[in-house]
Formats: sequence, structure tokens, C-alpha cells
Amino acid sequence: MKAIKIFIATALLIFVAACGNEQAVEFSDSFDAATESAKGSTVNLYMWGGDEGINSYIDDYVAPRLEESYEVELNRVAMDAAEFIRQLSLDQKADREVGTIDVVWINGDNFRNAKEAELLRDGLMERIPNAKLLNETAQQSDAGIPTDDMELAWGNVQFILHYDATKVDNPPQSFEELRRWTEDNPGRFTYPEVTDFTGNAFIRHLLFERYGAELEENATIEESFWDDLKAWSPNLWKEGQTYPKTLEQLDQLYASGDVWMTMGFNERRAEAEVANGIFPKETRALVLDHSIASTHFLAIPFNAPNPDGAIVLIEELLSPEAQLVKQGPDYWGDGTSLDLTKLDEADQQAFEALGDGKTYPDTEQLQERSIPDYGPDVIDAVREEWSRVAK
Repeated sequence: MKAIKIFIATALLIFVAACGNEQAVEFSDSFDAATESAKGSTVNLYMWGGDEGINSYIDDYVAPRLEESYEVELNRVAMDAAEFIRQLSLDQKADREVGTIDVVWINGDNFRNAKEAELLRDGLMERIPNAKLLNETAQQSDAGIPTDDMELAWGNVQFILHYDATKVDNPPQSFEELRRWTEDNPGRFTYPEVTDFTGNAFIRHLLFERYGAELEENATIEESFWDDLKAWSPNLWKEGQTYPKTLEQLDQLYASGDVWMTMGFNERRAEAEVANGIFPKETRALVLDHSIASTHFLAIPFNAPNPDGAIVLIEELLSPEAQLVKQGPDYWGDGTSLDLTKLDEADQQAFEALGDGKTYPDTEQLQERSIPDYGPDVIDAVREEWSRVAK
């Protein structure tokens, strides 16, 4: 009896250990096999949730299409990229081979951190048919870091400001003119804290104004830069004693008229906000003397519980139909990551027919003033040093 009890206890321990250390779920051998495997499943998409237009695009457009075309349910989880990278890191340390995240929306320093820690699966290009339609330049690197097939480009955007034309008669045309404009209009401009992606990007534009591309070689920012930025603070909203924590909060200040400008990495995003009565009707685009062009990406974590569902979701998100609606004015206004020359004539014409919205910037001006982003070292430096400005 004693031997039998020991045997049963040992068997239970082995069973419990096996349950607590599930084996990683592998991709199916082909896309067709993945679609069959994914039927009836749920795929978890983790992404920033601070923009209602983006959220609505996923919930009201993408999710129904995914269900109808592939019989896959989409679960959108709102979470900042840095947070889900931390979650994946904890999973890795705990040897958790089956996690909870299937697809992540990612770019920049978060991709760098995930890549260095080996938190993402590779081989995406060969598994997702629509990946062949991607713009090769956009797909090649992420803020200077080679993508190495660990993420796929989802959209291309450029940084611009939007302003209320009923309140801003002569909008500034450069970052230096913006400083002078705030002297004449104190309290009517601000930017998000640099822990926010958009706020950090705004400071990087100011750095480019002073250093140009040379800062990429040596990410050392002189103290005089921070002194000048601090000297500017009294002309900002709340005299620079506090800053919006997120772009969403800045948008709310703009919508309520507390500030007369907002900003962001999406040159078309204001169209839906105006149409929905959130932004002022006379909102217009403002491209200053340089504008960072940025690509954002989709990736699949190392321990995705439903990798086949992830493949199916990304295939849908990269389809010409979904990319067209994403770029249009109804939801998001996000620039496509596809190479339009690779599309058939009907799809090319559909993109061309989108035309120019009232809040869109001049396309030629955007192209002329486009600059590449600094790498993660500069992003980190801004985050670390900005405390000299806002304590």
C-alpha cells in the first residue's frame, strides 16, 4: 500500500508540473492550415487604447470581418507597449511557454527591448501572404533597428500639429516661430510628458532643430538644450508646471479649447475627430520645418497561445481592404504600409480616390520636410534628462 501511495503521489506531482509548464504552441505548416486550425478560436490583440477612432476601427470594422471571413473572434486588450513587454519578460523568466498575448502593436524602443530579450517569434514574412505587399523600405527597419522578420509594418505616419483656425490667425511655420507664438499666446500650447510616445517625439523634433542628424552618432544632449527648454516653460499651459500625461489628455485640452493646438504621429487623424464633433470644425494641419516619419508594426510573442489565430489576424490587417479603410476618414486615417505599386489597378485607384480631407496636410510639403527618427538611445536620453525641465 505504501508503495502504491508513493506511486500515486509521484504521478500527481508529474501531472501538476506538466500542467504548470505547458509546451509552446507552434505555427501550422501553411497559411491554409493555420486558417483551419484557428477556426472557432479567440485571438488576443494587445495595443495602445488611447484613441477612440483606432479602437473603433478594431472593434467595429476588423473584428466583424475576422469573424465573418475566418470564424475567429478578436479580443482587443488596451495596454501600453512598455507594459506588455514587461509582462512578456516576466513570462520568460517564469518559463511560461504559453502566455496570454497573441499579437502586439509595437515599434521603436519597445521593439528594441523585445528583440534583445528574444520575446518575439520570427519568420513572419513567409507565413503571412499579404506580407509580400508591404513597402520594402518601411519593412526593413524600425527606428534604425533591423526588423529581422520579427515584426511586420502595419502603418506609416508622419508627425504634424493640428490647430484651430478660428483662434490661430497666422500659424507658425517652424519650431522657432512656435516658440515666439507662445510668447504672444501664453498658456495656449503644451505637449505631453516625454514618457508618452508623442511627447518624446516632440522633444526629438527640437533636438533635430539644434543637432540635425549628428545626434544619432553621439546621443549626448548638452545642458544648454534643457536650459532653453525650461526657459520656454512659463509660456506653456499651466506655465509649464504640469504637462498632459498622454496624447489623449492633450487632445481633450484641445477639444475643450484650453489649448489651441494638438499634435501626433498621424497626419490624417483629425478628420474623424472633426466629423464626430470632438475637435473644432476649423481644425487644420500644420507641418513645421521638419517632420519625423515613423512606421509602426505588428509582432507575435514567443509564447502566443494562439499563433495560428495571430497569423490570420495579421493577414487581415494587411489586406488592401482593411488598409484602405484604416487610411480613410471614418475611423483612423492611418497611412498604409503597403506598396501601392504591388496592388492591382482597382485597389490602387481606391487609395487614390481617398483624396484630401479638410484637415490633411499638403502631401508634397510632408515629403519635403520628412526626416528619419533618431534611434532608441536618443529616446532613452530624452526620457532620462527631461526631469531637468519638469520636476
